[in-house]
Amino acid sequence: KKNLKVLFLAVFVAVASCSFTTKEFNDTDKDKVLIDLITYVLQKGHYSPADINDEFSAEVYKDFITGLDPLKRYFLASDIEEFSKYKTEIDDQIKSKDLTFFNLVYNRLQKRMEDVKKIYPEVLNTPFDYTEDESINVDYDDMDYVSTNKELKERWRKQLKFSTISSYYDNVEQNKNKLKDEEGYTSKSEKELEEKARKTSKTSLDEYFDFTTDLERKDYFAIFLTTIVEEFDPH
Repeated sequence: KKNLKVLFLAVFVAVASCSFTTKEFNDTDKDKVLIDLITYVLQKGHYSPADINDEFSAEVYKDFITGLDPLKRYFLASDIEEFSKYKTEIDDQIKSKDLTFFNLVYNRLQKRMEDVKKIYPEVLNTPFDYTEDESINVDYDDMDYVSTNKELKERWRKQLKFSTISSYYDNVEQNKNKLKDEEGYTSKSEKELEEKARKTSKTSLDEYFDFTTDLERKDYFAIFLTTIVEEFDPH
């Protein structure tokens, strides 16, 4: 968004030149300095910030958690219960430069992602039975968080089966076309085609988690700051 770019440009100019304001930002914790500076720019610059209150806090809470885990495939219900204690306290934490909520969510996400790194290879190591009649809920907004790691694994199994079936279908169609068009082509068995589809899914997830491994705490903190800023309504 253009307004966000202008805001962050103002923040960086302020940091670089120290001429934006006479206010001093002497905290040695860079994260706290950024929170202090952003809220200051919003309040003193050409912006009309929304009231930083419990309602504001609840919106930041919802958008941050949803942004980190939109498909509800990392956090457990117990995590959300623990996070929700801070639902109306984020505004107070922003004002006091308290990073308790962010640190809790960030550290828990790292743990859950490590758990998932063990789950998906195990799931994809087992053939999917596409003759089995089962369903999956993809209305993630209304979906509940799972309560146990066993339930989390089952959620991943269904989601991976759902996402892998398209690769399996493509493999089957490609096999049919090659059998028809390429003389001497040896048809692949359904077992081989299904296995190839699972390998494709695993490769995709391996690449995704390689990417997330390169992300640092500061990258997630930037998401948190952006979530805060987006709750303001520039005039």
